[in-house]
Amino acid sequence: MELSRRCRALKLWLSLRYHGLSSFRAAIQRDLDHAQHLARAVDESPTLERLAPVELSAVCFRHLVSKNASEDERNAFNLALLKRILRRGKVYISNAELKGKFCLRACIVNHLTKDSDIDAVVPEVLAAAQEIAQSMSQ
Repeated sequence: MELSRRCRALKLWLSLRYHGLSSFRAAIQRDLDHAQHLARAVDESPTLERLAPVELSAVCFRHLVSKNASEDERNAFNLALLKRILRRGKVYISNAELKGKFCLRACIVNHLTKDSDIDAVVPEVLAAAQEIAQSMSQ
């Protein structure tokens, strides 16, 4: 082993040796399955729109606000929505911009993620959106 630098690959090598490739494959497959499950939940919601195909473990989507909303209004609402979701602290999602559209980005990469964690995302997004809509109408 090199003594002047960290052995960066050693942790991965030891994990592979200890757990085996099949454990890593299974964990990655679960993450991919969770992403597909979330994509279906987003697609089933009339107020959410998926903005990209789900080929790996990232699901990019946004709230539509209203049919008459402009792109700028949707972008602003989804930024406020992301902040509200993070403040509520029940799920963690990040953001991305796809073709000028601000979107919420859920990326499932934790081997400890459960189905119930994925099932909580859409209801949490919708609840946070409802809070924002109520605060705007007051």
